[in-house]
Amino acid sequence: MDFEADCPICFESYAASTPCERREVPCCNQFLCCRCGDVLRRCPFCRAEWDDEEGIEDGDQHPWLRFRCPNPIMVAVIGQHLCASGAAPAMLRAGLIGLRAAGDVLCSVGIRAAGVARLGAVAMAEASPAVTAGAVTGTVAIVGTVAVAIASQHSDAQAQNLQRTIQSRSQPSLGETPWYEAAGRLWDAMHWFLSPQKTGLHKGTHVYHGSPWLSREREEHLSNIQALWVDQPEDASTLTTSDLLWGDLCFCFSLWLEYSPHTANWGTCRSYGLSPLHLCWHNRWREDLRHAASDLARRIRRADLQGGITTKEWACALCLLGALDYVLSWDVDTPDFGKSDLIPSDWYLYRNFCHKLQGEFLSSWAACQGQGQQADLEAIASFDLASHVGTMAAREVPPTFCDIW
Repeated sequence: MDFEADCPICFESYAASTPCERREVPCCNQFLCCRCGDVLRRCPFCRAEWDDEEGIEDGDQHPWLRFRCPNPIMVAVIGQHLCASGAAPAMLRAGLIGLRAAGDVLCSVGIRAAGVARLGAVAMAEASPAVTAGAVTGTVAIVGTVAVAIASQHSDAQAQNLQRTIQSRSQPSLGETPWYEAAGRLWDAMHWFLSPQKTGLHKGTHVYHGSPWLSREREEHLSNIQALWVDQPEDASTLTTSDLLWGDLCFCFSLWLEYSPHTANWGTCRSYGLSPLHLCWHNRWREDLRHAASDLARRIRRADLQGGITTKEWACALCLLGALDYVLSWDVDTPDFGKSDLIPSDWYLYRNFCHKLQGEFLSSWAACQGQGQQADLEAIASFDLASHVGTMAAREVPPTFCDIW
């Protein structure tokens, strides 16, 4: 790396009139590229704090990064390019070997702690701040990129954790709660997820970002749904068809609301991520939960539960399950961009996806309620979410998620 020609943070070569244009930091006469300078809140050389956003507390974000700015190092596109080029396995193997070697070095350091500490102190004292920061940042960048590439791969252990969570559940029962109360709470959760967060902002720009108000509202909806359950009766034969249908549907929605997003791609989920941190990659979580929802659709249709309930109740349940599959179809790239295999969105914007899905959800819900004229109901039949459950039931799912309900 050439410190005169390359940025010491992202290692990109300086280029005029681009985001990688060379820029002098305002505090210590060092240089960064414009992109890293815009993202960081502190100087990586002397650690002086630069202008900060108003109204943002340090506890709400990483102390070195500006609010809602992505880390220039931890970008998922790197992993996608590696996979596309076929270099991912080799890179992962190299990364694992490097991490193992680093562990061996740490063990050696522990054995010779006193001598290494003295040598390290002398070396750090003699090294310039720029060299020290560049070396540390370079190490973090390499290890971080490998860690992201590894984390973005599918984990059989996490998939099995979700499988065990579903199979080990006690059969939820609504007790004395009428089915339309459960349907109303599931509808509220879906409508909240797809609706604008506040005037001028669409929830799609924040839904995969950790935010205090979003987490609080998500927890409230999760608690409202879980409050519907009562202890399973000793005689399971007393469970009605409505109990079987809405109990499993509420449990599936609770699995969806358990996921707590921290960034566009990272989050925590107790039913999917492994202990103790329960961290998981968003796209892998939503893929596996979508498989589980498809298996639920197959069980509902195969068990022929429709015979024991009214047509309206059946249609409402299928509409909610179909809407959940549409929500889980969104493949995240960044907080604002991604793609879906069910609903195309303009410029791959998440807010466009939410806006379209919200309209289809409300229209399908109105059809399930029998509202509107017959001509209007026929006009929306092309995107009836209730009929989408048939497509879910016919979908091929991995063996891990077959017959788990």
